[in-house]
Amino acid sequence: MIDTARVEDVLDQHLRGQVPGAALALTHAGEPLFTRCFGLADLARRQPVQPTTVFRLASVTKPFTALVIMLLERDGLLDVDAPIRDYLPGYPAHAARVTVRHLLTHTSGIPNYIAQPSYAEIISDSRRTDADLLACFADRELDFEPGSRYGYSNSGYRLLDMIAEHVTGTPFGAILAERVFTPAKMHHSYLVNHTSTTTDHARGYIGDSDNFSEAAYFNIALTGGAGRIGSTLADLLRFDRALRTESIADADLQCRLFSPVQLTTGRREGYGLGWRLGTYRGHRLIYHGGGIPGYTSLYVRLPDDDLGIVLLTNLGRFPCTNFARRLIDAALDQPPVLRCAIPLPQSTVDARAGVYADTDYRLDITAESGLLIVSFLGRRHRMAPVDQTTYVAQDDPDITLTFHDGGPERACTLNYPLWWCTVYRLTQVR
Repeated sequence: MIDTARVEDVLDQHLRGQVPGAALALTHAGEPLFTRCFGLADLARRQPVQPTTVFRLASVTKPFTALVIMLLERDGLLDVDAPIRDYLPGYPAHAARVTVRHLLTHTSGIPNYIAQPSYAEIISDSRRTDADLLACFADRELDFEPGSRYGYSNSGYRLLDMIAEHVTGTPFGAILAERVFTPAKMHHSYLVNHTSTTTDHARGYIGDSDNFSEAAYFNIALTGGAGRIGSTLADLLRFDRALRTESIADADLQCRLFSPVQLTTGRREGYGLGWRLGTYRGHRLIYHGGGIPGYTSLYVRLPDDDLGIVLLTNLGRFPCTNFARRLIDAALDQPPVLRCAIPLPQSTVDARAGVYADTDYRLDITAESGLLIVSFLGRRHRMAPVDQTTYVAQDDPDITLTFHDGGPERACTLNYPLWWCTVYRLTQVR
């Protein structure tokens, strides 16, 4: 039995008062076990958050886009293993080997539009169009050979919504409504525009509890299948129930959605078709987070425990994964898995040191007294070896660093609860 008092304590300590407003649900067996809406959707109007308040989902859009693509394949309208140029014939020839599956699994090598120099200017201008966004990445060479690496790319999910429109002759919003929202009875979900500021729509904010301010303009219409859905707590609970009851996707299709991608190197990464995958203290996780200026969201499923978490906030950069981790701890009362450090030759530890990066992240790893010191996004972890390839943070046993030996490239995966990245060595520190 889940102790809802402990859940309430987590809410009070780590969420309430730290965001302008939020909507939260913990589900069990497809039914709401614990729901809370608090704070304000609009500070100026003093409009409270309700179960029907529309929040921008940002990248929690991606599971919906992937589901649509798989439903279109089920109905014979496309082939996920076909080259994308079969459906987007005008796309540059350097992407000739990129398939629809590569887009779904972030293994295409197509550059992420967020990383492009012109992105900030484009996304902050209401006059910019889809053509402007496409132009900022389409002509750039691939970051890697398709299928050889994982590299998160919003660009791929923009191309997926274009593919869906091409094969159906229907706008993407209408496809979502017909194939997902209406069957799941999600009557308050849709593709939002930058002008979506009705009284049922949460305004986005930045800052902290002492000084919230309205987020800068963000042309969300340009994000399409990568991040444009607006939805409510009530609707996402309906979606959670629809997945569990297989009313919109049967067991076979869901198995495909939730299976990890296998690279051409043979290694598997923790991403399926539109979903992040992982474990936390031995419990399987299927999840996706989202963040844009003014909004942070997270949807988590623990299939073996029949639990779900939905969290919607109208604050940019809120640490949803940290909060969700504490919520899972309260719900499952599961202690961390403690692993004993082992001594390794200093030369073995030294050989791991270096600069590792992908297109979005960089890890600086040094060796010191049998430990690895990992610097990442302003954080610094002292990590001890627990076997030949895995190191565990001394300050948090749920943070691990795993090296992938035997492949053509030196790579490692940094795992935090509900987040991970794989990076590749650029230089070795001597």
